[in-house]
Amino acid sequence: MYPPANVIPSQGESLGTEDVCVIAHSREAQVLMDSMDIGWGVQYEIARGVSKGWWTWGDITRDRLEKLRGPNKDAALKVPTVLPHPPSAGISQPELQLWVELDREEQALCEGRHRGLGLQGEWMEAEDWYGGKIQQVACLEEEGNSFRLVLAPMETRKSCRFARFLGSRRLIQLSVSRDMLRTHADALKDFFKQKFVLCGRVFVAFAMKEGKIFLMETQEDYERGIRVPSDAQRMSLEDFINWHNPLDKNGNQAVSKWTTRFDLGLSISVPALVFTPDKMFNIDDECVYKNPGKAKTEEIYTDGCGFMNGGALSAIGRRMGFEDRPTAVQGRIAGAKGLWVLHPRDRSPDAVPKIWIRSSQTKIKLDYNNLHNAHLIFDLVAPPRVTLPSRLSRLTILNLSHNGVPTQTFVDLMEETLNEQVQALTRWTHPQDMQLLWQNVNRIGHVSASRVQQFALGASRALGLSGRIKEDMYPSDEPADLLKELLDSSGDRELDGEAGATLLAELETAGPVPQRLRNKFTGEPLTIHGVVMDLLQAGFHPLKLPFLYDKLKKITSDVIEDVIRDFHVTVPLSAEAFIVPDPYPNGVLEPGQIHFKSSKNLKPALEDLHPTIIKGEVLIYRNPNRLPSDVQKVTAVEHEKLSDYTDVIVLPTRGPCSFASMLAGGDYDGDVCVCIYDPRLVQGFKNSTLSQQPEGFLTDNFEDQGTIEQVAAVAAQMAQMVNDPDARRKKLQGALLSDISQPLVGAYSVFHENAAYVHGYDAPETVRNAFMFNTILDSRKSGLKVKNEVYKRDKRQYDRGRPICLQAGGKSAEGDLPSTVVPLSRPAALGSFILDELLREGERMRDLHLRRYDEFIQAAQYSTRIDQDLLRPYTTACAFLHLPQVEPDLLRIRKHVEEHIKNWQNTTRASKSTPRTPSRRGRARGGAAPAEGRNKWRELKQSFAIGPEIAADSLLAALGDLQVLKASCAYQLNPKFAWSVAFQTLCRIKASSQNSVAMVGTFADSMSISSSAVRVFEQSRLGMS
Repeated sequence: MYPPANVIPSQGESLGTEDVCVIAHSREAQVLMDSMDIGWGVQYEIARGVSKGWWTWGDITRDRLEKLRGPNKDAALKVPTVLPHPPSAGISQPELQLWVELDREEQALCEGRHRGLGLQGEWMEAEDWYGGKIQQVACLEEEGNSFRLVLAPMETRKSCRFARFLGSRRLIQLSVSRDMLRTHADALKDFFKQKFVLCGRVFVAFAMKEGKIFLMETQEDYERGIRVPSDAQRMSLEDFINWHNPLDKNGNQAVSKWTTRFDLGLSISVPALVFTPDKMFNIDDECVYKNPGKAKTEEIYTDGCGFMNGGALSAIGRRMGFEDRPTAVQGRIAGAKGLWVLHPRDRSPDAVPKIWIRSSQTKIKLDYNNLHNAHLIFDLVAPPRVTLPSRLSRLTILNLSHNGVPTQTFVDLMEETLNEQVQALTRWTHPQDMQLLWQNVNRIGHVSASRVQQFALGASRALGLSGRIKEDMYPSDEPADLLKELLDSSGDRELDGEAGATLLAELETAGPVPQRLRNKFTGEPLTIHGVVMDLLQAGFHPLKLPFLYDKLKKITSDVIEDVIRDFHVTVPLSAEAFIVPDPYPNGVLEPGQIHFKSSKNLKPALEDLHPTIIKGEVLIYRNPNRLPSDVQKVTAVEHEKLSDYTDVIVLPTRGPCSFASMLAGGDYDGDVCVCIYDPRLVQGFKNSTLSQQPEGFLTDNFEDQGTIEQVAAVAAQMAQMVNDPDARRKKLQGALLSDISQPLVGAYSVFHENAAYVHGYDAPETVRNAFMFNTILDSRKSGLKVKNEVYKRDKRQYDRGRPICLQAGGKSAEGDLPSTVVPLSRPAALGSFILDELLREGERMRDLHLRRYDEFIQAAQYSTRIDQDLLRPYTTACAFLHLPQVEPDLLRIRKHVEEHIKNWQNTTRASKSTPRTPSRRGRARGGAAPAEGRNKWRELKQSFAIGPEIAADSLLAALGDLQVLKASCAYQLNPKFAWSVAFQTLCRIKASSQNSVAMVGTFADSMSISSSAVRVFEQSRLGMS
């Protein structure tokens, strides 16, 4: 299957022109680049510029390419300086480190030992190296009646098994908007059956995951010259499928389920440990009726969870640098996925690593007598991680209220949450308060944590730095993209003018980490929390700087809105963790019991003798919970045999069904549950009867299951096309992309909540809509499709104008559907709606807190005076105006500033007459602010930063930093403008006027205030130190 690395065919396989989509390619330029041995990174950057319209293939001449020869690390960054392009292009490039990594991968591919899989030691000065960390990214745009792919800068954000096996350069990750997937599913499916050409290399689509289409490079060439050594490692689409998910061994399943198994190779992971085949054991699941072959999913006690011995878990802990041996790990190995927990007997840390794989964990059948090395590696997804405290969501509040928790309890918790959050942002009077304020803004905005995670290259979950499930969102293992989250941070509150345009411009031209977290011309952080932190650490005070005071008010307001409109109410005595089944045969826990012990305090150590373990009645659930029985009241116990099982919630393996299945249909393959042990919520709660699927539910609401295509049928049809490889490929791709359309998850999320409002939480129609949501959520695997007439009926009945309390939380995976003007009506007999009551109470609390915030102005004699520290550099320089060597340059600076103030004012006026930057809901539908306006803001800031032209050896330059003089002059003439174009320089001026220290940005962005320092500052504030 894999030709030797030193065999280099002189000519690639021929490729016809039919069914070919050119991303970026020129025959003449490609032959020239191949003959001159131009690195792939340079070729990609050239192609990216062509796809963006920055230059044309006619600009690619031999003379210019001569300047771009050599390794990627030496040549790729030169592309924008060598090739002509418009000044307004705003070209952003990856950092040098990415190109160094690309060179490493290229050498590993040439070596032909699959070194990229990892665990082979040092490679080219990188310790314990593994590959697949680079992403080639593109986005899909509509072009007339078809589509086009536009390349984006390469990124280093994650690594997955496929990228490590094939090589980063062999994959393209293509983003497709939800709106396109919803409205053009059939056209997109046909479009992606084409072959895609990038610089003479042929890519084909093979998978879809979370709104992204993945393309792989095949062994075919298109109008290329000579080949390079690494080309020998390429493979065909069919060979790749046979390696990962062979048709002949996995034919007895629906195509829809088979395609989801490609998620195993696309999951973000880290190679953690190699097992030898003789230490990999297959074992049966523990089931209700002791007949695992015929058990339903809900009858499997151990669904998704196997064992590892102590030696394996210790080896993974050492490899990843954990402080303690993990009790369990989530990951992928061979064709299996799920969670592996400490073996109940084989616990020695020095033992030979062993792994036991449950039948329920095996998703892909492979040839176990001929496993590839990649299939012997355990790819770590995440270790156990306890997160506390947890927060309620609107769905959880609906459930708890229905099951007996008093409304006043939620009101009290909301008030406590708001008081704590707002107080943390409004204590400004004591000397150490600014450090505490900095830390609280950091915590609320997750600034330092997000910056550090950007350096983890997708390994943040594997390192235990981040969790997976937030509130009632849909699970995803994609690493957070800070830039894209910036716009989402505005929620449904639209951004206007400069702020929105700047963020959108950064999205379009974003560079790599860490520069991409700041505007590259002004140095301003791209989140409001980062802005406030920079201002505070520069020495500004909110009562002395209006700019800072207003930013803090916005953060405070957003925190309040998050609590009262999205119902994100903190529960102090609560925590989240992986759930695992009782590891002992027949179990030691009784039905209705759980065991939850943590390596960190779950309760206040000063108030509880055993703060790391929970005992007594608790509530347990997983998100999203929509059925009355999805939250369960159980008893937490301490059991001696489970004392080593820390940082996981152990559930019983007794009873009429899997306990995890009772929690919103969960299992043990990595599901996270919330455990609430706050007596205020637990005491009044009463379990509901286990919700059952309505009789005839599947046949009444979904298409006939007999019409679902099977893998064996696809394989049989492909066998009849043996003489037509193109037809075989298209048939295979048709199966691979069968789920390209977006399911109706978002619609039925809305329908369920609306039904709860109109009929009541446990009404038959509400329960039916909850089961509709759950079934559709799993439809990628099952292949089930809602009957068209059923959807139309449900849409007519439930797609209505929503009450305000549901609008705030009405976001869904696909965005809200347009609502009719007829509002929902709640019958008086049902009584008041819990979310309506909470929203009213929350709005009362909000008004009180914001009124108190504004009282700071009067109480502290708030001043809007100009900061003299910021004026000083310019006023000092003006004292030398009488010198003929200084006057012309100083006047040139002032003229430059005045011209840009005028342009800024004109751009501001123009932006007020154009639509605002769309909210999160509008962006989900594909809305965007005009590109012309975004470019004007970017060009304005760039122009201000680079001008005016003043000789470096001038007397004015000797008297002071020209950037400082320019910023100080701007501040004198128009402070608001100055903050817009010279943010970081103004911070530097302020800091230099006090006891500042020199520090580069990478250090500053990696720092936070330790918990021990926070305690010292708190004590100092109370006069205790």
